[in-house]
Amino acid sequence: MSKASALGTGSSFARAQSISPRRAAIDAATAAPTEGALPTVTLPVSLISLNPRNPRSSLGDLTDLAKSLRNHGQKTAISIMSRLAYLEANPELAEDLEQGAKYVAIDGNSRLAAAREAGIEEVKVMLDEDLGSNPDEILESALVANVHRQDLDHLDEAYALQQLLAVHGTQEALAARLHRSQGWISQRLALIGLTPELKQKLKSGQEPAELLRQVGRKKPEEQAQQLQMLKEQRAKRKISSQAKTTSLPPKPATPSPEAAPDHVTPAPAATRQDPVVDGTSPEERQKALRRYLQLAGDPQAFVADLVESCTPEYRQQLAELLLNDL
Repeated sequence: MSKASALGTGSSFARAQSISPRRAAIDAATAAPTEGALPTVTLPVSLISLNPRNPRSSLGDLTDLAKSLRNHGQKTAISIMSRLAYLEANPELAEDLEQGAKYVAIDGNSRLAAAREAGIEEVKVMLDEDLGSNPDEILESALVANVHRQDLDHLDEAYALQQLLAVHGTQEALAARLHRSQGWISQRLALIGLTPELKQKLKSGQEPAELLRQVGRKKPEEQAQQLQMLKEQRAKRKISSQAKTTSLPPKPATPSPEAAPDHVTPAPAATRQDPVVDGTSPEERQKALRRYLQLAGDPQAFVADLVESCTPEYRQQLAELLLNDL
């Protein structure tokens, strides 16, 4: 007899297929097919407990999410396990689960809490007893979805990765499991080495995560100085970039094809626009990128400059071109 049958779950859950939400999250991140995904049903919020071991240390302000759920409805189902299956993996947490709950939210704790705040009585859920048979597997199930949504607190993410690293043994193995690069894992784990003062500034948003990831491996007494140096380097690059932009001569007006005489050919777009985005060949784009990287100093600084000085539309266009060049 299955765990679901032992709990007397409804017939809707009996139709569930073999794929787990952890697999579905990985499938979504890697563009893999999700045929056989679990069906969704609705359950009263009173029957679902928040996960005592949610990777998020705090759910934060849920006002906007509660308002969205109330006005626009729930778009993504909450992944849950039965109370029995959860306690088989975490027997010591029996007292931490909410009284009267028959299920535990694994992915979707914020949505569940926001639904309660909004006064919503039922939520969409997907039941899967294969979310994990031990605490580490359950943490991984919760972490995978949060990582790929990219909305997890930086330090919460780092500590969750640290716990999973103890399970998988190496950064390379963990990176493969999460479908990320080893460098991505290493950069986030570096935040754990920050001094308490810098961790607090990271949580409050006073200092950017992309710079703090570069100083987390330094000795505690060197971190503040290293951070200040990186901030000064970024400021100089920004000033230099602005100076180059303002010193360029104005571009001559290019007549439209309709207004130009028959014997005048409008200049090609590549001569009027950005050389990276509008280069006439992949080779020219790669050459321009190598020059930009050389000026920036290192890949992290290059990425930081892109984020700081370019629009999302420009970055998306650049990413698409680079992918096409591969």
